[in-house]
Amino acid sequence: MNIFIKAFLLISFVLPVHGAHLVGVGTFVSYFNKVQVSDSGATRKFDLTPYFSYGQQFHIQGPHYFMPEIGLAYYHQTPKKVKKSTLFFHYDFSYIVSSQFIFRYGLTTYRHTISGEGGTISVRNGDNGYADFEVPSSARTTFFTTVDLGGEYFFNPKNSARFDLHIMNIRNFKNRAYNYLLTYNWYL
Repeated sequence: MNIFIKAFLLISFVLPVHGAHLVGVGTFVSYFNKVQVSDSGATRKFDLTPYFSYGQQFHIQGPHYFMPEIGLAYYHQTPKKVKKSTLFFHYDFSYIVSSQFIFRYGLTTYRHTISGEGGTISVRNGDNGYADFEVPSSARTTFFTTVDLGGEYFFNPKNSARFDLHIMNIRNFKNRAYNYLLTYNWYL
């Protein structure tokens, strides 16, 4: 993990400071249409998981920009005894389509952490029952990388709304899953 932090710091602070800084807030929706969220079998379409980010925008050439960004999603609705967080490292590029819209593409590395107090919790499992699940007694961390596609609409040169789709397991259509971010950005 340290290599990702070092790479981001190198990009952010060693490269020329001619890039624009951006700060974003929004929501992170994980496993879109894959996770069951109700007894009737409905799946997750939207979720309010707070997401905060900081990034920079570096001009490459013509309408092309490199836009590294670091973000944190904090899950406030988790089972008792469980805490979750996701740290993101976006290595995205952008292409200016017009003065109000840019197309974004690239990769994101996720650092997903689950921690707990140990023991078990009982969670609804389908229509009629519950299942017991172990709660970790220490932090458990996983890493994975997604392919990103998105767009950003500018209300004015300093404020924008953004949608990012993160595609997991891109080579295996049957097991593919999607995450997405809805973000409001301020360019400083």
